[in-house]
Amino acid sequence: MPESRDSNLVERLEALATEVRAASRSASVVRLDQVWTGSEDEFPKSLRSDGLSGLDDIALIRDHGQTYLYSERHMTHQYAEAAARAECEDIRHIIAETVRADSATYPRPTSVESFTEPPFRVSRASLNAAVDGISDDPRYADIQAVLASDGSRFLFSSHHMDPLYAASLAEWIAVGSLTNL
Repeated sequence: MPESRDSNLVERLEALATEVRAASRSASVVRLDQVWTGSEDEFPKSLRSDGLSGLDDIALIRDHGQTYLYSERHMTHQYAEAAARAECEDIRHIIAETVRADSATYPRPTSVESFTEPPFRVSRASLNAAVDGISDDPRYADIQAVLASDGSRFLFSSHHMDPLYAASLAEWIAVGSLTNL
C-alpha cells in the first residue's frame, strides 16, 4: 500500500511541476493552495522525498499572506516576487513593495509606467488613484515621487535611497540613457 501512495505522490508532484513550469514560462506564478492539498510545511519535504528527481527548480515565494510556486528554470526570483505581488488586489501594496524592492536591491527608482506592463498590468486610472493614495497613507511614508525633466514619474523608497540620488537616476533612466545610445 505505501508503494502505491508514494507513486501517487510522485505523479501528483510531477503534474504540479509541469503546471508550475508552464505558468512560469508565461510569466505567472501558481498559488500553492490551488494545486496542493497538504500543508505548506509538507510541500518542500514532499519535493525532496525519495523517488523524485528533477523537481529542484520548483520554488516557493510568499507575498501578502499567500504562498506561490514558480520554476527557477523559467523565471528569476526577482520576477517571481513581482508576479506574486501582482496577484494581490491592493494596488498600493503592489506599488510600495515593488518600489521598496527596486530601491533596496538595484538601487534605482521605479517608473510609474512600469506598473501598466507585465506582470502588473494596472490600468492607468487605477494606477493614478493608487499613486495619489500612497502619499496619504502613513504605511507608505517612505515612498516618494520624483519627476524627470521629460515629465516621467518615478517612485523610490527613502529608506533605501537618497532623494538626490533617486532624482539623478530617474533623469538618467528617462532622458540621459536615450541621448547616449
